[in-house]
Amino acid sequence: MSLTLSRTRLSSSAAACARQLRGNSLPCITSSVRPALTASSSSLTTHRFEPKATLAASVAALAALSIGSTALAQQRTTASATLAPVVITACRSEQALPDALLSTKVISREQLEQSQASDLPALMRGYTSIDIAQAGPPGSQTSLFLRGADSKQVLLVVDGVAMNRADLGTASWQNLALDQIDRVEIVRGNASALWGAQAVGGVVQVFTRRAARPEFSLSLGTNKTVNASAAAGHRFGEGDRTTRVSMALSQRVSSGVNATDPVVAGNPDRDASRQSAVSARLEKGWAAGHSTSVSLSSTHSRSAYDGDYRFSFPPIDPLSRDDQLSTTVDALGISSRHALASSLQLGVDLGRTRETYRDPTGPDQFGNSRGSNHTRQGQLQLQWQAAPGHTVVGALEDKREATEDSSNPQSKRNTRSVRLGWLGSYAAAWPIDVQASARSDDSSNFGRANTGLLALAVSPLPAWKFSAQWSTAFSAPSFSDQQFAVTGVTLKPEHARNAELATHYQQGDSSLRLAWFRQRQRDRITSDGLFHSDFKSLVNIANAANHGVELLAQTRLGSATLGGEALWQNPRDLGTGKPLKRRARQTTTLTLQQPWGAWDTGVWLRRSGARADVDPVTFGDATAPARSTLGLSAGYKVAPGWRLAAKLDNASNARHAEVLGYTPTPRTLSLSVSGQL
Repeated sequence: MSLTLSRTRLSSSAAACARQLRGNSLPCITSSVRPALTASSSSLTTHRFEPKATLAASVAALAALSIGSTALAQQRTTASATLAPVVITACRSEQALPDALLSTKVISREQLEQSQASDLPALMRGYTSIDIAQAGPPGSQTSLFLRGADSKQVLLVVDGVAMNRADLGTASWQNLALDQIDRVEIVRGNASALWGAQAVGGVVQVFTRRAARPEFSLSLGTNKTVNASAAAGHRFGEGDRTTRVSMALSQRVSSGVNATDPVVAGNPDRDASRQSAVSARLEKGWAAGHSTSVSLSSTHSRSAYDGDYRFSFPPIDPLSRDDQLSTTVDALGISSRHALASSLQLGVDLGRTRETYRDPTGPDQFGNSRGSNHTRQGQLQLQWQAAPGHTVVGALEDKREATEDSSNPQSKRNTRSVRLGWLGSYAAAWPIDVQASARSDDSSNFGRANTGLLALAVSPLPAWKFSAQWSTAFSAPSFSDQQFAVTGVTLKPEHARNAELATHYQQGDSSLRLAWFRQRQRDRITSDGLFHSDFKSLVNIANAANHGVELLAQTRLGSATLGGEALWQNPRDLGTGKPLKRRARQTTTLTLQQPWGAWDTGVWLRRSGARADVDPVTFGDATAPARSTLGLSAGYKVAPGWRLAAKLDNASNARHAEVLGYTPTPRTLSLSVSGQL
């Protein structure tokens, strides 16, 4: 059982998919399933941390065992499964959310609209206990730490296409326009056996918006903030040959606030931001069991910031500088599914991303004035329904990355991957579900990395499930890491092992997932602490560990929906014993949504504990104080499809920043109107 924050009603074909996944037919691909028909429908896989041949043999043996136990398998569909959302990220194939063995959470479009969040980081603050560090107001550089993993160890995926930058290894969370998002799926824990490099802490997958009719929204807020969006879609034809097209446009502008503490940057001006975005989707059914989808998104962001000129030579007056960073992020995904037989499906996925940036004053701060990252991805997958309740998947992947900037020539690498996976279901006195994966990534840059995943769940009672999970993961060294590696040293991937025990409960509108997890990392990339005349000091010498308890819950109180998360963890460096930077040991979120006839109200409460950080003046160790924020919202349905709303963010006007040296976003008020034609 996994958590969803709201009840989501499936179309009839989507519900059929959920039933088939628990039964004896091939997971189906239909154009009416929620935005699951993107390049993200890539594949179901799982892998073990052994030599490649042994991994393949292990999964093959498990598959053979599953075929032999066909008589034990049966369809175990429940009413909750048919009402639950269909998710993809936890096994890279469609499955009902309660059936996902990995910790999976969905933030729906309805919840997104109710939250009236300013950007993706704000949305995730409201609904999750994930550590988020944003260096200033919305639009500022953002890092996300999932289960204590580094920001470059969390994989961002948009419509099945990995978005992490090759130069830094991180994702540009702040550059995804919220109005272009249909839903967000969050998988916690090692997922490299499914998704490859960077998925050490987990995977966040964003599905772009798919409108069925004309709709628009307009909001006005504090700091001269204006946010406008419009979307439209149309359906042509019926049945297996249906064609759907949709498009969404959005723009957000704000005069902003002063982003940086005056102690760090002596330029107390307002740092404005502007973001424009467009996304489009085409879904085409060719015949029964044959469909193709194409998704395209582009976001252009321009954010002012205060550069740090304290150490510039010759001295530079910060008041004379107009520091602005312009970033464009483009993504294209193509996904095609074809039934070769009643139990065999072929999947082809292609993706391309490009992220470019321009910062005219960057060189004055030891940076670059411009740069770009390019990624091309391809996948060929076969999915076989080996027996009732048992699915075997094999896939080949190819990923090509390139980066360049104004100070360095282009750097390239190519990674080829093999994935095998098995998803099984056994009907016994206590029903058993199994997920196993094995993956081998071979890079022209850092060599080979093997990863694996094994998850087992037992259901002694209809509403209860107990699961155990073991997995390995890796994080590839970024091109920036390699640029500053000790001369003559070739950096290796960072490796991680993860173990988890969890209890799941699902009964009607109430759900709970309580998990204990433990992770250990080796070969972490860090400085060797020695002086090097060329300033190149990075090596694989650090080790880290984290263990903790994670609670995800939701219930109905009359007509109100109460949801929340709590995380207790202890991420630390094993060499020094110090806590890892910008990760709180305790974080709690609570959400309450209450309808009152035509009215609806919402409360968002988040408490994040004290975090280790870097002193912005001395650059020594420091502690960022605990931070509590409160959000309040209200909405009124003036007519069918039309809504007026108001949102008060940071109602308590919390003054502690997420990152030392930067200013937190003060109390803000926004008013909005939205409608459908």
